[in-house]
Amino acid sequence: MQWQVNKDLHRPLATHDNIDDAFAWKEERTLSNNLTLQYDKVLFLLEPNELTRPLARQRVTVFDYPDGRFVIKHQGRELPYRTFDKLQQVDQAAIVENKRLGPVLAYIAEQQQLRDEGRSKKAPRRRGQGKNLFRVG
Repeated sequence: MQWQVNKDLHRPLATHDNIDDAFAWKEERTLSNNLTLQYDKVLFLLEPNELTRPLARQRVTVFDYPDGRFVIKHQGRELPYRTFDKLQQVDQAAIVENKRLGPVLAYIAEQQQLRDEGRSKKAPRRRGQGKNLFRVG
């Protein structure tokens, strides 16, 4: 027996619903006194301004979208930030371009390969994304 219904039974989205936020990976983090937080081995530094300074020791929500976008929000307001990636990699172009630093950069790249560090196993996988914030290598 097959069911056949010719009308659309989907409910329309409410005006306050945000479909992008519904599909985003969300995690709560507490800001440090220096307005920093850590997520998936990346240090996020909030830009100090009149909006962010009072947020020290407050909880914020990290939105990690499937398309690679990344947003930090507090009570629905987006917060400006910079990043410092703890898993930075030396690329081959830097080794070739620097005649004097080439051997040192090659050694650093070799040590990075031996460490074999990666992102958190608990965070979302990013296989379908192009170049993004969390790309290693």
